Amino acid sequence: MTDDAFAAFTLSAPPATSGGRGDHVALNPDDMAARGWRDGDCVMVTAVARAAGRLVAHKDIARGHLALAPMLGAATGAGTGAVTIEAVQPTPATRIVFGVVDREPPAKGGALARFFGAEDSATPRPIPVPDMQTLNERVLMRGTLIEQDGACLRVVETVPPGPVLVDRETSISVVDPRNRRVSYQDVGGLSTEIARIREMVELPLRRPEIFAQLGVEAPRGLLLYGPPGCGKTLIARAIAQQTDAFFLSINGPEVIQKHYGESEEVLRKVFEEAQKHPATILFIDEIDALVPNRETVLGEVEKRVVGQLLALMDGVTSRGKVVVMAATNLPNAVDPALRRPGRFDREISINPPTKAGRREILDIHTRFMPLSADVDLERVAAVTHGFLGADLAALCREAGMASARDSQRGDQSGDTRAPLFVTMAHFQDALASFRLSTIRELSTDIAETQWDDIGGLAKEKRLLQQAIDWPLLYGARFRHAGAHAPKGILLTGGSGTGKTLLAQAVGTTTEVNFIVARGPELLSKWVGESERGIRDVFRRARQSAPSILFFDELDAIAPTRGKSTGDGQIGDRMVGQFLLELDAIDGSSGVVVLAATNRPDIIDQALLRPGRFDLVIDLPEPDRDARLAILKVHCQNAPLDGDVDLARIAEAAQGLNGADLAALCQRAKMQAIAASIEAQHGQDFAPFPISAAHFDTALKAVRHSKHPGENKR
Repeated sequence: MTDDAFAAFTLSAPPATSGGRGDHVALNPDDMAARGWRDGDCVMVTAVARAAGRLVAHKDIARGHLALAPMLGAATGAGTGAVTIEAVQPTPATRIVFGVVDREPPAKGGALARFFGAEDSATPRPIPVPDMQTLNERVLMRGTLIEQDGACLRVVETVPPGPVLVDRETSISVVDPRNRRVSYQDVGGLSTEIARIREMVELPLRRPEIFAQLGVEAPRGLLLYGPPGCGKTLIARAIAQQTDAFFLSINGPEVIQKHYGESEEVLRKVFEEAQKHPATILFIDEIDALVPNRETVLGEVEKRVVGQLLALMDGVTSRGKVVVMAATNLPNAVDPALRRPGRFDREISINPPTKAGRREILDIHTRFMPLSADVDLERVAAVTHGFLGADLAALCREAGMASARDSQRGDQSGDTRAPLFVTMAHFQDALASFRLSTIRELSTDIAETQWDDIGGLAKEKRLLQQAIDWPLLYGARFRHAGAHAPKGILLTGGSGTGKTLLAQAVGTTTEVNFIVARGPELLSKWVGESERGIRDVFRRARQSAPSILFFDELDAIAPTRGKSTGDGQIGDRMVGQFLLELDAIDGSSGVVVLAATNRPDIIDQALLRPGRFDLVIDLPEPDRDARLAILKVHCQNAPLDGDVDLARIAEAAQGLNGADLAALCQRAKMQAIAASIEAQHGQDFAPFPISAAHFDTALKAVRHSKHPGENKR
């Protein structure tokens, strides 16, 4: 059998005498002989989804047709249309994990009976291969369905990946996705952080003699911090399930009581409970609510709770082998006295996952989903820049909901037997409507604009693409040359020249997160709030990196310093804060600041030096060729009359900018609509053209409405 054998067949009903196992693919003997295939060869079957099976020759199958075992047909979603077969060479499986698809209890006394109704049924447990004889020498891959003891199971993981062969050395386990415990395998993209946490938490509890031999005290405090949804609480839950130590969890707000002294008593009882066990992990979630900074908090209760927790954590020798873990997304809000060695000995930042980490997380959240053959998780991981673990979980859930909506529409149309799979189109639908949790409160709604929707400005578009797209597409070349993306890009030019339109095209076409921060919206009457708004915008951009942070009307928040009068020098302070945040961005942060202004003369000159706004792109008034290109963009779908000469109109529109030309085309279309209504007297609609006279009238109206002073801009 050749490795490159590949063919398409039409699905037929299996013959009544076919029988056989659940992975059989029945073909006509002549079709098999023509391709050098033999009975028992392993193949990959692709219809809507993929699954693995074995070839069986059957003379009752017509040439060019095939028949699939029922479970194989269900796994691939095979229906009407072509089914492709590809020859594969399976490798022996080290481990196979099955997910329960059907929740009905299996037959009594079967290999799976003990996995239903037991308290620990959620944990993957090995099954001896002799108990599942039907799997012996079976070829499987992720997504394959099998029936065992009356229960339906789907392969959710194979080691190694790809088509595998079950033998007596294979470790088989079963997981129920609706009732399973969290393990380290459920935490994706954080292998380095988990290794550090396990070293910090498990080593002092399991091997205390190591620290005695070294003559050092074991660390007893660990603080996890990161944005909401990055996996802090999930790591704690995994540690609770995987470690042998007693796990005690408390939430910060639950400790605060209304009566004097009760809050401190609750804390003391928690630590007393922890001391009763040989080894305990005490986890405090949302610790910023329990021990806020005493310099800024006003309540006396919070200050006493901070003091009580400090005293309890200092009693290292008196509290036995108790490791205190805490999690927060506001580390700077925690009292500084807790963040010193001896209390929280180590602080671990849980950062947004890389592309490889996102792929791991997607594999975890899609392992129980019936994925179609066109789903490319590598591509999904590549375009989900800045997504946290919770975001990726929600994305997979939304893709599943899109599949469910399609299924409901199929039911209404009478197609109740349509296979239920999650396709790449469902992921694309979910991505189109998804908004990152880290930038959800910021304005990111922009008009859908493509580069081809912008007439002229060829040089400026090329400069923007080189500055923004090239570092992402050709990162290896930039690293080889020691170059980096520009830190800041400033678009200048008169009103209507296309600055905001270019920014919209960047936000639409780029695959990184695009954050809109409109300058005037950051202004506040309260002292310090404007600077805080700038800090928050930059912080969100760093959390969702790689990202583009767009400031429209930059002159509103960064005017020339020293000219503030009667406003408490808000402008000066905002410029200072903006400079500090811009200087804090380095080449590895993945943040590019894009700004636009039509008044570069009033922007503080400190922003315009190299190292801040490295690239300044001035958008000129359109020349004749640019005006013609703009007119073509706005008239590409318009029913123009034969007498319309866009080149003549572009020549006559000397002095008009892009916005004026857009208004010119709109006025001409309205003139044609008005003429059509008058000519047809409210009758049924009939097609009508837009003539040169309509454009001439519109051109006069635009020139009349345009202020004479604007022509000089």
